[in-house]
Amino acid sequence: MVEHTGLGFDPGSVFDSVAGGYQATRPAYPDALYDALEGLVGPLAGRRVLDVGAGTGISARALAARGANVVALDPSLAMAETLRVASGSTPVMLGRAEALPVQARWADLITCAQAWHWVRLPDAALECRRVLRRAGRLALWWNVSEDEGAFFDALAAECGIDRYGGRVRQDDRASLVDVGGFSDVARAALRWEWTVSIEHWMQTVQTRSILAKLGPAAGDRLGAIEDVARRFFP
Repeated sequence: MVEHTGLGFDPGSVFDSVAGGYQATRPAYPDALYDALEGLVGPLAGRRVLDVGAGTGISARALAARGANVVALDPSLAMAETLRVASGSTPVMLGRAEALPVQARWADLITCAQAWHWVRLPDAALECRRVLRRAGRLALWWNVSEDEGAFFDALAAECGIDRYGGRVRQDDRASLVDVGGFSDVARAALRWEWTVSIEHWMQTVQTRSILAKLGPAAGDRLGAIEDVARRFFP
């Protein structure tokens, strides 16, 4: 078992019990993100892409739709099996960013959507550099809640739930250049809206790691979260 320093649990298995809900309710990423990605790395069509921490294949499917030759990688068997069913012909492997089961200089691009905060540095960065071709790139991205009102403040204060994507993401220059050995970091930020019912949003909340790791014991916490949601969005 691999434990991320400070977590006290194996992030590779924390989503096992919620893989179906993850696939059904988690938000995807807007087309503008992939436009921005192609603006930085060039056209995705024909590129060899290793999608690390692929989960149920949300990003892998979008990359493949742009013509990339995608191989998806995740440490969770449950997530990988869900990905295999949902993503059809996309090759899927079990593995971790700290020990990629891929030969050196294989990938033109390594992507990691909503997952780089789980990896252990510098091991993961060194492995990515080993697998990337000499002109290859590592692309990391997250959905991050940008609500500036009282809703997320209330969730944090009353329920201990942070804004989505609000944790330390290990995407700073110190982590990637000083520690990880990459040459530089380029950034892009895109705003988009996701509108769903409270019922859908609550199903998504159940796939958050802080609740998924609790299993059946998460019931009281989920009830409190729904109370806050319905108070702000009657």
